Amino acid sequence: MTKLFVALITAILVLLITQESILKLGVLQRLELATIDYRFQHRGLKESLRDSGMVVIVEISQDSYRALPDRFPWPRSYYAHLIRNLKRAGAKVVGLDLMLTGADMANPQNDQELRDAIRETGIVVLAGKIEPENDQYRHVSNDEDFGNEFLHVDSTLGIVNILNDADGVHRRYTPFFESAGNFTVPTFAFAVLNKYFDLSPFTTVEDWGDRFAYAGRDIPKYDASSFLINFYGSSGTSRFIKFADVVDDSSFTTLDETDYGAQLNTFDDPIDGYLYDGTFKNKIVLVGSRVPEDHDLFPVSIAKGRRQGDNLMYGVEIHANVIESILRSDFVRKQSVVLEILSVLFFCFVTFFVTSALKASKTRFHFLVEVNGFLFALAEIFVLAYASLLLFTYTSFLLTTISPILAVLAGYFASTTYHFVVERKQRVLIKEMFSTYVNPSVVDELISNPEKLALGGERRTLTVLFADIEGFTSISENLPSEQLVGILNEYLSAMSEVVFRHLGTLDKYQGDAIMAFWGAPVAQADHALNACRAAIEMQQVAKEIRAAWRSENKPLFHLRIGINTGEMVVGNMGAMRKFDYTVIGDSVNLGSRLEGANKQYHTGIIVSENTFSLVSQEMVGRELDLLTVKGRTEPIHIYELLITKDAPLDHELREFLGFFGQGVEQFRKKRWEDARASFSAASSLRPEDSPTLMYLQRISQFEIDPPPENWDGVFEMTTK
Repeated sequence: MTKLFVALITAILVLLITQESILKLGVLQRLELATIDYRFQHRGLKESLRDSGMVVIVEISQDSYRALPDRFPWPRSYYAHLIRNLKRAGAKVVGLDLMLTGADMANPQNDQELRDAIRETGIVVLAGKIEPENDQYRHVSNDEDFGNEFLHVDSTLGIVNILNDADGVHRRYTPFFESAGNFTVPTFAFAVLNKYFDLSPFTTVEDWGDRFAYAGRDIPKYDASSFLINFYGSSGTSRFIKFADVVDDSSFTTLDETDYGAQLNTFDDPIDGYLYDGTFKNKIVLVGSRVPEDHDLFPVSIAKGRRQGDNLMYGVEIHANVIESILRSDFVRKQSVVLEILSVLFFCFVTFFVTSALKASKTRFHFLVEVNGFLFALAEIFVLAYASLLLFTYTSFLLTTISPILAVLAGYFASTTYHFVVERKQRVLIKEMFSTYVNPSVVDELISNPEKLALGGERRTLTVLFADIEGFTSISENLPSEQLVGILNEYLSAMSEVVFRHLGTLDKYQGDAIMAFWGAPVAQADHALNACRAAIEMQQVAKEIRAAWRSENKPLFHLRIGINTGEMVVGNMGAMRKFDYTVIGDSVNLGSRLEGANKQYHTGIIVSENTFSLVSQEMVGRELDLLTVKGRTEPIHIYELLITKDAPLDHELREFLGFFGQGVEQFRKKRWEDARASFSAASSLRPEDSPTLMYLQRISQFEIDPPPENWDGVFEMTTK
């Protein structure tokens, strides 16, 4: 649940900083806009409009300046002549992307001629402008002429203002501007299309929330008031015809014709003139400037790619791209906000949980884990970026990239931070919990591999050891408390070091008693052998302590150890505020009973048959008895652990063990005489061996009072 919560919070933070409706961060906005430009640039030329386009641009350029007899600004009779020629050539609409303000300074009659041409042809759309105030376009009054002297001739006018984004690039197109009293004025491309579709001059799009509806077409929105321009290519993609070539008919004389003394008549030449070749037939013709000095040049999303900063396009070309896009219903469709939110959640969660899983996978090569997580995040970003390019190139679908990329990065760093914090807490917790329990090397392994620590409880097969000082109560009663604490600390420290040396986990001290176990928290294949080796060494250390204490007049003691291997529950036991890492279960209790059984047999180390079966190849021992301990009904074979097999085994001990083993076997078969002989032989080698003397005593009792017929050799121990 914690991981899920962290991933969710991370995703929410990404959404907060990337959603413009919540928080506008200029840097992120510019990055997303830059990715749009990159996609246009990657797609390149979508389609050349020179042959297939419905829009033809009549350009006002330096060539026409040099070709026409009057200096620019030209008499408005030129525009009247142009309009009439285009009408003759079959043009369906003529959009004048020109600001015709004030009267014709050369001859006011020229204004009237233009008015007549507009009125007579009925195909003209004029351009208007709205001046910005404080970086915002103002609402205009109903009687505004929008800076065009000829608005009221036909009332067909479109606003040519093109909005730029925060980085100054023009990517969006606004379908209308609103004036006072909710009066809307279409922008230039839509005014041209109104004329083309025979709609009323001030028809504007309908706003349907996520899209604009116009002339039976759905135009997907980019933001609340605009849509993205689907550029078909860089500047020069459309078909351009010189202004001078369109007005050059048999009634008009250009400077070239004056110089050559001959009529060229590019417009109405009967062989290849524009009047006859179908260039303008049923086409939309836009008339606009391609002179840089007119300041109608704007940075756009797509560049020629020849040099830095060649992403400039003339305003008339931008309008042409918009018109072509609408006529073809060919739009850039932006990913919806819902889909963007889902993608952020998806990439954040996938990155977080995959990298988290990689970090959780334990290996000696931690560097590779980090590299794999980093490479996975990079692969996600690559796939996302490549998919966005493909979708845009082939379907004009605009997949939001910055927010999901941020989601990937945020998910990766959140996972890294989470695991750093968790691992740090785990290290502190593990060190606090186990530094007093186990060997420092085991603590280090737990820190490196915390999954080996089962928090709570886990049923596992382990080996448990109990050690106790025989008669410690009587010893403690005869010592001052200060001296008692001193010798107890010395003893427990020495025994604990032995446990740690053999990779055991120190469970607890209870007075002089020690409880330890092997096989947890770090699994050990040879946990039984480690416990038995520890027991042998503990007895050796106890012998050394006794020798030292004898010289210091300190009390002597005898150490008893019981060991059992079996299934038990291991984990943190206790309350929420106080718990111990310990083992519980019937197998643990048996280990404690075996420690107490040493009192009965006067031995040092007793192990269960489960333990001895696992260590018999490495340890020397003897079967002591078949008994039932207090609290259990099932009999078990118990063994005394003597030495390790790598220690010298003298001939006398080998012979002693042989006689003792024979005696036990014969005893269980009720062959009392044979058993007595074997035990007597063993006793002659080791007269003070308590188990041997115990069996001789049992034989004497059974000879007087034989056991029942169904006797199975089991001895019942009634004390702990």
